[in-house]
Amino acid sequence: MDQGGWLHQGLAVLRDMDGPTSLAVLLGVLGLCGLGLPMPEDVVLITAGWLASLGKFSPTTAIFAGLLGVLSGDAVLFFLGRTYGRALLRHRLAGWLFPQAGLDEAERRIRGNGRFICFIARFLPGLRSPIYFSAGALGIPPSTYLVQDGFAALISVPFWVAFGYAFGGRIETALDEARGVQAWILAGATLIVIGYALRRWRRPNATPSAEAPSAPAPKENPPREPADG
Repeated sequence: MDQGGWLHQGLAVLRDMDGPTSLAVLLGVLGLCGLGLPMPEDVVLITAGWLASLGKFSPTTAIFAGLLGVLSGDAVLFFLGRTYGRALLRHRLAGWLFPQAGLDEAERRIRGNGRFICFIARFLPGLRSPIYFSAGALGIPPSTYLVQDGFAALISVPFWVAFGYAFGGRIETALDEARGVQAWILAGATLIVIGYALRRWRRPNATPSAEAPSAPAPKENPPREPADG
């Protein structure tokens, strides 16, 4: 059975479940998505909105469950990277690919851009999991990660749940329309990343608009002529 067939079968199973059971299934799938399950979180969140439109649970419950699911999966990856990632990068086999000098430079750069990295990663499907693992491994503070990832989730999760809810029972139409929206979001996030990188790259090379006038050189006193007689 192709991927579309599996998806439609799964949707039918969820539709036949009671509200709490379907909600628990969605939570589990979202947690697995954060750990690298090859299924877009957006599809799961749209499905949560669809189930809310069918009266399985309220839209508010769907949003809170979505936030819990995506943030818990992300947090597991981040703290796995923070606990074990550095040791993996220090391993002698990894040393061939990641020399110590390169690791130190990467850590310095990532820490300096930690807030932006942890925020924008939520809008980069396919890169989110490795980015959060690497952020933990390379020393981004947990407070920075939690605030930025939480802020980004407060934007994306309600959006996709409301998107699924707005289409009512037409889940297939919602998923088809979501592909175009996802493409626009990815394009926008990519442009933001490029703009941010260019801004950071140009900053150290910026030249002052006007050079400060240099101090005048001290005048030398002419030698005194010896007095006659």
